[in-house]
Amino acid sequence: MRIITKLFIFFFIIIAFPALAQIQNTSEYQTAIQALANGDYSSAADAIQPLLAGPHKKSAMVELDKIRQRQAESEISSALNHFYEAANMLSAGIAEGGVTGPEAPKLIYDLANIYEERLKDYPKAIEMYELLIANYPTFMTIDKVHYNLAACYEAIGKYAEASENYSIVVANYSYSTYFKSSQEKMKKLAIGTSTQESALELQENLADEALGEHELQANIDLGDMQADAGQYKKAAEAYKNALKAVVDSDEAIDVYRKLVNVLEGKQKDYKGATEAIEEMMNKYPNAQGGEDLIYRLGRIYETDLDSMKKTVDSSGSIRYRKSRENMEKAIDYYSAVTDRYPYSDAAADAYLRKGEILSQEFRDYDAAKDVYETFLKRFPDHAEVRNIRRKLEDLEGY
Repeated sequence: MRIITKLFIFFFIIIAFPALAQIQNTSEYQTAIQALANGDYSSAADAIQPLLAGPHKKSAMVELDKIRQRQAESEISSALNHFYEAANMLSAGIAEGGVTGPEAPKLIYDLANIYEERLKDYPKAIEMYELLIANYPTFMTIDKVHYNLAACYEAIGKYAEASENYSIVVANYSYSTYFKSSQEKMKKLAIGTSTQESALELQENLADEALGEHELQANIDLGDMQADAGQYKKAAEAYKNALKAVVDSDEAIDVYRKLVNVLEGKQKDYKGATEAIEEMMNKYPNAQGGEDLIYRLGRIYETDLDSMKKTVDSSGSIRYRKSRENMEKAIDYYSAVTDRYPYSDAAADAYLRKGEILSQEFRDYDAAKDVYETFLKRFPDHAEVRNIRRKLEDLEGY
């Protein structure tokens, strides 16, 4: 294969080289080269144009593309140089007190914007934005100034300073078009920095004051921030407050999932998690999308809520077995998954767990076989099919 590839490249070069050599011998090409040497890209392109209509068309197209690329690179470089010159001149004028009157804040803002967006010189942009905030705190778009300043700090990895300025927009400019974006950034950046507690306090105030449709999201945001900060008990309370404001089952399922993740996954509060999921099932019995939570409820009863029972067998040996009551509860919830969501991924897992409990814990082999056979019918392509067939073979003797 490598030999064929090398031969292909060799013949391609042999074929292409004469074409390249031919265009280089034309007067148009030589004129273009001379124009390029003088930095005259337009004349170079004009010189190549006539070759597009002749036998050198393909080579001419390649050369013209090269010229246009070099022209674009040169123009970008030239534009950046002009921006640098303009920025340096304006910066010097500001430093020497040459910028005064009502136009001063607009000029400083424009300069900061050049440093930020055109030159990507974030330290200089930060310097100008902070100068604007310090001297013109009532500037018409001061909310955007704080937002841009925060973005510059974020760009250079100073997340505490970035979070602080995003928080200023959230706290003081609820009307701003940058409010929502600032809130998202604040939630993301504040945790783990020196601004964490102030940002959490700010979000708590927003949640307390939120009304109507804003109450739900404000409490979800608060819960997310508190969970990220490791304040799991407070996060659970925030999610419970959010549940009071839900208006449909989809919203409710999402919030219950967050609540259970905190209770079960972080606090290991299995009792609280079971109560939350059972509440969800009672309030939204026909809701779609909750199968994973009901399956988790079965797993909690099967494993996490288990209290091992001490028993003495006929030989006098002490044995520990899982609580039958909890195992029966687990089967009930696995059955709820398979009945309500019969072809879901959670249902496949629920069938496997039911079969395991029935065969290993209850020794009800006929019931276990029924469960496994139903699993094979509903999920013939599942990764566990081979293992389940083996289990059925093993159960044939019982």
